[in-house]
Amino acid sequence: MNVMNRILIYAIVLVFLGACTDPWDDQNQSNRDGNRQLTQLLENDPELTDFAELIRTSGLGAEITDNKSYTIWAPTNTALQALPTSIRNNNEALKRFLGNHIGFLENFSSNASEPVRVKMINGKVNTFDGASFQSAGASVNLTTKDVLAKNGVLHKVNGLLEPKDNIWKIIQEESASAVNNFILDMKRTDMITNVSSNYFQTEIVDLSVEDSLYTYIMLTDEAFDLFKDELKVYFKDTLPENEILEAYAKGLTKDLVLKGAHYDQLPTMMLSLDSVEVYFDQANVVEQINSSNGVVYVMNKFDFKLSDKIPEIKIEGENFNGISGSSNFVSIRPRSWASGGRDVLVRGHGTASFHLIYNVPQAHSVKYRVYWRAVNDNYIPRNNEQRIAINDITNSTFGYRWVERNTFEEVLIGEYEVDLHGNLNLLLTSASVTNNDWNTMVLDYIRLEPVFE
Repeated sequence: MNVMNRILIYAIVLVFLGACTDPWDDQNQSNRDGNRQLTQLLENDPELTDFAELIRTSGLGAEITDNKSYTIWAPTNTALQALPTSIRNNNEALKRFLGNHIGFLENFSSNASEPVRVKMINGKVNTFDGASFQSAGASVNLTTKDVLAKNGVLHKVNGLLEPKDNIWKIIQEESASAVNNFILDMKRTDMITNVSSNYFQTEIVDLSVEDSLYTYIMLTDEAFDLFKDELKVYFKDTLPENEILEAYAKGLTKDLVLKGAHYDQLPTMMLSLDSVEVYFDQANVVEQINSSNGVVYVMNKFDFKLSDKIPEIKIEGENFNGISGSSNFVSIRPRSWASGGRDVLVRGHGTASFHLIYNVPQAHSVKYRVYWRAVNDNYIPRNNEQRIAINDITNSTFGYRWVERNTFEEVLIGEYEVDLHGNLNLLLTSASVTNNDWNTMVLDYIRLEPVFE
C-alpha cells in the first residue's frame, strides 16, 4: 500500500469518528466545570443566588460534598419569590423543601427520554423526564440543562416543588375520618414480644413507602358506613361487638388502595392492589389531595362488583390437604383437558368411605353453589359414585352421585350455606364399600360459586 493510499484511509477514519461524536457529549463538555463544587456553581450563577443562600443558611451545603454525586434542580431567583415565608423562616421545613430539589447520583436530561424516578435527599422520590421535573402532581420546566460540576450535575428550573406528605401521613393526620380511623385501628399485638403492629401496613400495603405510587380512596363517613354494612353479612363471626374480625377488616380496606397515581384525568376504572376492578365517577369525588407517593381521593361513593369482593373459590383436585388412608392409592394424573393440566385418581384402597380432605380458608358466610368436574376417562369400564361431605365424614348434605364415563362437563352438586366466615373442609368421599371395583373416585376440581340474593 503506497503512502497516498494510507493517508486517504486515515482521513476517512478521522471523518467517520468525527461524525459519530455524540451531540450530548459536546453539550456536556461545553457545560462542564469539573473543578468546582455544585455549591460553587450556585453561588457564582446570578440567577441562582437566592437558592445558594438558602442552601448555605440551612446547613445543607456541608452535606453536598464531593465524596458523593448529586443532581440539583435549582429554582431561579424569580421562581423563589413565590416561596412562602413559613418555609423560609422554618429551618426544618426549609431543608425539606431544598431536599425536594436535590437528588442522589447524576441525572442527565439525555438519559431521561423515558421518565425516571429519582431518590431525593429528603427521602421523597420525584420524576424526571429530561424536560421537566415533577413531584406530587406538580411540575416545573428546565430552563438550563446538564451543567456539570465536580460532584454532580445542575439544572435550572422555572418553579418550585414543595414536598408533600405521603399517604400514610395523611391518613394519620386525618384520623377523624371514619375510614382512616378504622385503618389505624387495624392493630395486632405479638403475644411473645408484646409489640403491636398495624396489619394493614404489613399485610396489605405500607403507604409510608415513597418508592411506589398509589391511589387511596378515602370514603366519607356516610359512604364508609354503607360500605361496611354491605359487606358485613359476608363476614359473620362470633366475636364480641367491640372486636373486629381481621378478615373483615382486610376485606373492607384492601381494595381502597389502587395501583398507580392519576393526578389529572381520573380513569373510569382502576385495579386495586388485589386486582379488583374499582369504578370511578368524577361526580363522586369530594376532594383531591396530592401526596408524595400518590394521590388521595375523598369520595362519597364506592362502586365495585360484589362478585369481585366475594369471589368464587376453585379447588384443584390434586391440591388436597389430607388423606384418610395411605397415599399409595392416590395418583396425580397429567391430563391435557384438566384444569391446571392435572387431576387426581384414587383406586384400589379397599376402604369404605376413603376420602381426600380439601381445606378452604376464608370461606365467606354466604350460600354457595357447589360444582365439581370429575372425569371417568375409562380408568374403569363402569360408572363410579362419590360424594362431598362438609367438615365431617358423617355430614350428609350431599348424597352420592355417579361419575359417568367420558363426561367432561361440570356438574352441579347442590347448594350449601356457610354460617360463619372462616375455614371450610370439603371431603371427597368414595363409595361406602370395600370392593375395589366400586370405590374408585376421581376429581379435576371443585368450584364454589357465591349466590347473592
